[in-house]
Amino acid sequence: MTRKRNRRKNTKAYSLPKILILIGLAFLLGIAAERSGYSLDAIESHIDEIYHRIHQWTHRTFSSGVDDEQNGEVIVFDVGQGSSTLLKSGDGSTILIDTGRHNDSSNQIIQYLNDEIGVGGKIDLLIFTHNHADHIGNGDLVLDYFQVDEVWMNGMDSASQVYSDVLDALLESSAEYVEPKRGDRKEVGSFMVEVLHPIADQPESNQNDESIVTRIRLGTVSLMLTGDSSTSIERSLVDSPMTQLQSEILLLGHHGSDTSTSEEWVEAVSPHIAIYQASINNSYGHPHQEVLERLDRYGIPVYGTDKDGTIRVMFNEKGEIDVFTEVE
Repeated sequence: MTRKRNRRKNTKAYSLPKILILIGLAFLLGIAAERSGYSLDAIESHIDEIYHRIHQWTHRTFSSGVDDEQNGEVIVFDVGQGSSTLLKSGDGSTILIDTGRHNDSSNQIIQYLNDEIGVGGKIDLLIFTHNHADHIGNGDLVLDYFQVDEVWMNGMDSASQVYSDVLDALLESSAEYVEPKRGDRKEVGSFMVEVLHPIADQPESNQNDESIVTRIRLGTVSLMLTGDSSTSIERSLVDSPMTQLQSEILLLGHHGSDTSTSEEWVEAVSPHIAIYQASINNSYGHPHQEVLERLDRYGIPVYGTDKDGTIRVMFNEKGEIDVFTEVE
């Protein structure tokens, strides 16, 4: 399902903060250049250095309290009643899980990614957990705008136009296509991605339960992602003797619905923190109170995009974890 094409040449693009810096410094640097004979390349080099220092300062300000040895980030984007999560490691590796809702006319996921990996930046692995429109929305734009090396999908067809658009974009891209199955493992830079579901030759009857379930490890910290898998899939994983489930970070299944996150699942994963993605006052009632109360009984802090906005989890090789939220 892979087809090659010539990609656009990468042109040097500046994000909004950099543009503002350029505007603010252009006049002063122009005068300096005229007086000192600086070349345009030298001016640009100075601008890049200044921008880099400002970026470092703002990053440290945002992540104060995180040890300098921090080597990983999980950014759970606020995409309303949808799902999209970006993983970044200190070596520059990136994994994107899902791309948000289909009816996001503002293409918010594109701006989020521009800010996190740069305009037209590289995504080493893009995982569509399943083919519902609130998980693959704008996936075609992500494939068009960014350099995606590999795409995972569950292989279960959908009749939606959103799914068709994603397939068209995938075929037009140079990304490798994979339908992973339980037992598969893949190194993505410093990340180790373990596939727990689906099972080869045992297809489920619906998209939710055919979700790609992964446990992604970086150093001593693991993240569990289940898409919209139900409690029956959770139970099959708990009952599998060869499956390592314990994870420090749990992304709640099905936006915090009570169709997922059973008590036996919480016990097996034993997370330090749990995160769900949902919109404010959504018609589904996500997250369901039963799930929140269950996590509270186990003393697990819960973060949600409906009340916290975009959630950033930063951790280091010692396993120290800090959580930062867009909304205080």
